[in-house]
Amino acid sequence: MTPDSAATDHSGQPQAGLRRGLGLGDCTLLVVGSMVGSGIFLTNAHIAASLPSAWLILSAWLLGGLMALTGALSYAELGASLPRAGGHYVYLREAYGPLVGFFDGWLSFVASFPGSIAFVALALLAYMPNSWTGGPLFAANVFGLEWALGSRQLIAAGIILGLSGINGLGLRAGAGTQNLLTGLKIAALLGIAAFALASGRGRWENLAAGAHVGIGLAGLGGALVGVSFSYLGWDAATYMAAETKRPQLNIPRSLALGTLGVVLLYLLFNIGVLYGVGAREMAGVENPTQLAVARLLGPGWSGLLTAVILVCILGSLNATVMVGPRIYYAMSRDGLFPRPLGSVGARTGVPVAAIAAQAIWACVIVFSATLGRILAFTVLVIWLLSAITGAAVFVLRVRRPQLERPYQVWGYPIVPAIFCLSSLGLAVNHLRNTPADLLWLVGFLAAGVPVYALLRRRKAAP
Repeated sequence: MTPDSAATDHSGQPQAGLRRGLGLGDCTLLVVGSMVGSGIFLTNAHIAASLPSAWLILSAWLLGGLMALTGALSYAELGASLPRAGGHYVYLREAYGPLVGFFDGWLSFVASFPGSIAFVALALLAYMPNSWTGGPLFAANVFGLEWALGSRQLIAAGIILGLSGINGLGLRAGAGTQNLLTGLKIAALLGIAAFALASGRGRWENLAAGAHVGIGLAGLGGALVGVSFSYLGWDAATYMAAETKRPQLNIPRSLALGTLGVVLLYLLFNIGVLYGVGAREMAGVENPTQLAVARLLGPGWSGLLTAVILVCILGSLNATVMVGPRIYYAMSRDGLFPRPLGSVGARTGVPVAAIAAQAIWACVIVFSATLGRILAFTVLVIWLLSAITGAAVFVLRVRRPQLERPYQVWGYPIVPAIFCLSSLGLAVNHLRNTPADLLWLVGFLAAGVPVYALLRRRKAAP
């Protein structure tokens, strides 16, 4: 592989050192791996509490998948038109200007990606032996706040640093790890669904029960929150556009194929779970997936389910570790982030400094006492940025009609409008339940203003 001289930053300079080494299969598996995490296992009880029948639960998963697909198709146009490292940061910068692009990357660095990495790494430990994740090793009172350091935090930090180290070795090391983990999780989910349906120990009546039950918008909206969370990650390939072969073709295809594949995978898996546990029973069970596996396949399979969940979470975590640094790299190349983060390893061809910075900040969050608050805020940021990025399709069509568009979003303007409105609706619903997150948003944006001013002044200096 040779450095990609075709990929350029905002100034038109080559993105030195990045190498086009990802094909369609790599990008598709990255999308699938990013989407399939713990959500498919942890949200069923919450969804069943809002939706009292199997057909409504399956309809919610289908509707959530269609919402994700509208986003994937919208981002596909942006990714094909602007095939550069950085994903939505690039699209917002081109559509709204450098300040909006900076705020997107700033929020991605201080909250979204490191916060998600920290949360997922800690969530991974919930499925490990209790003897590994014992009590606190050290406790202290800092300015009236209790703070404790435990083995859970040390193991989570080790996982983050380990995956970051693998991705720092080179593009093929990170992508190869991702392909392996994604292949394992696809095989495991399909295998569980197939063996469950073939066991003959369930009740097909579970899938037909309550077929005539209606549901209000409030119940459907509540269920879609968990469903939408489980579909996050469909845009993963866009961050790697500068390292993708034939990105104008492979980015749109990977987004569509990966999203459609996950929709089908989720529907099949949920049919298998509902075959073993009815919708009404599911609402009162803490872990309906575990109950269904034990009932259909036998209690001895619970260990296998735990292993499957670990692989799914680990694959989703690796995908986040992999794509996030491309935002900071692109911002640095534009002069909107510290200059070292725009460097690329001469031998590895990946932004090692950006990967290291993300890992360090994620570990700081792991060791802090604010993880839950940052996670809740991260979800708000994701939905708000999704709505604004989706709207960039309309903005760029008006502001830059001459921009080459190898792919134009199918169903324009309806499809991107549905995506923007649904993302905005989820953000508004989040703020209605936790209005304090608006203060967090304002605070993080305010903290970014002097950073932006300093970097712009430094960039303007001779």
